[in-house]
Amino acid sequence: MNSDRRRPDSYREIIAVSFPIIAGMAGRTIMMFCDRLFLARHSQLELQAALPAGILSFTLLCIFYGTAGYSSTFVAQYFGADDRDGCSKAFAQGLFLTMFCAPFLALMAIPGSFLLDLSRHAPEVLALEKTYFRILMFSGAGPVFTVAAAAFWNGRGKTVPAMLAVLAGAGLNILLDYLMIFGKMGFPEMGIKGAAIATAISSFVPGTILTVAAFSGRTARWYRTRENFKFSRELTGRIIRFGFPAGLQIFMDVGSFTVFIFIAGRLGALDFTANNLAFSVNNLAFNPLLGFSFATTVIVGRCIGMGDTDMAVRATRRTFLLSLYYFIPLAATFVLFPGFYTRLFFSPDSACTIEELSATTAKLLAIVAAWGVFDAMSLMFSGALRGAGDTKFVVWVSSLFAWLFWIPGVLYLYSVRNVGIVPLWAFTSVYVAILSVIFLFRFRSGKWKNIDLLGRF
Repeated sequence: MNSDRRRPDSYREIIAVSFPIIAGMAGRTIMMFCDRLFLARHSQLELQAALPAGILSFTLLCIFYGTAGYSSTFVAQYFGADDRDGCSKAFAQGLFLTMFCAPFLALMAIPGSFLLDLSRHAPEVLALEKTYFRILMFSGAGPVFTVAAAAFWNGRGKTVPAMLAVLAGAGLNILLDYLMIFGKMGFPEMGIKGAAIATAISSFVPGTILTVAAFSGRTARWYRTRENFKFSRELTGRIIRFGFPAGLQIFMDVGSFTVFIFIAGRLGALDFTANNLAFSVNNLAFNPLLGFSFATTVIVGRCIGMGDTDMAVRATRRTFLLSLYYFIPLAATFVLFPGFYTRLFFSPDSACTIEELSATTAKLLAIVAAWGVFDAMSLMFSGALRGAGDTKFVVWVSSLFAWLFWIPGVLYLYSVRNVGIVPLWAFTSVYVAILSVIFLFRFRSGKWKNIDLLGRF
């Protein structure tokens, strides 16, 4: 075992693991950014429809996404323990989970369409939302396939292949978006339907690349991926036991944000447009921070697999520090140049003027700059807890605070106080700050150090 592998807490190793994950997340961010940008150029109504429909589709698939993706934590701990067969067996179970979930995801297009009806969005927006949503759900196994396949690579700290595969999928998505939304090079002009089809096709590309690579060449020989591609009831059960709470946490978090988006959809055109714009810009900060969080989960898992919890503590602190180095300069652009971001997404057929939109968006981006530090703290320390297997605590805290504090507070402010989008975002920043402090104290308590994820003791 080489020295780099023994020191996953070093800044060099953290950056080596984190950067490709962040680059992959950046690829997704650019993909979504271009998706929104193309739709804004095609129709403002399509831009308004894409955000709630896209979030709802991810909400319904994220339990499967989080459960299958948690196999990366098993791979990380097996890798730390120098158990190659364990790595490939955990990888195989993630792929089997993807197969099992595919028909269920497609069927969820039915209840999901009913939920869209409950939003009471304008009829012209609702029709576009349903078109976008149904196509994404029929292809819902694609993102799950990608996260399950990437688990084998990211869990071992081999994050460059996963990055390249994700970037390949994102690049294809951007190209197909342009061709299908606007009707270029012989493609019919399909608008939001074309955006959904482009996303559906490209979502299977990264998983396919990574799976073929895992079953080929030296990797297949060293890790015996072909020989170990067998269903294991015991190992799958353990992945579900620890992974389901991780998936449930994503579901509860994204579900609460979906409710927030739907509430914002009932506000005036100015607030609704500014909200969608700010969330699209926020992805520039959130997705890379989420990449740091995923890296923290992997690195902590490796440290625990090696039996060194002190190393896991150092790695978590250093990853949090690096995430701030990324976020703070970006946050400064939100505060100093809000007009730049507004002009990127403004469409001539918008129901409000660019001056009105700029004034509201500037306030929302200032809030994003403030809450981002707490968001980084929440993501890093909850990521470390997941890497240790402390998933039940994470899901309980996230769920209780989202559904018993944040969403009731938002409903009160909207229904009783009749506030606009800016106070709703300000209250959301308070929620993010409280959650981050709780995860920090849980991590400092050290209770996660006694969890036996792999059942070795």
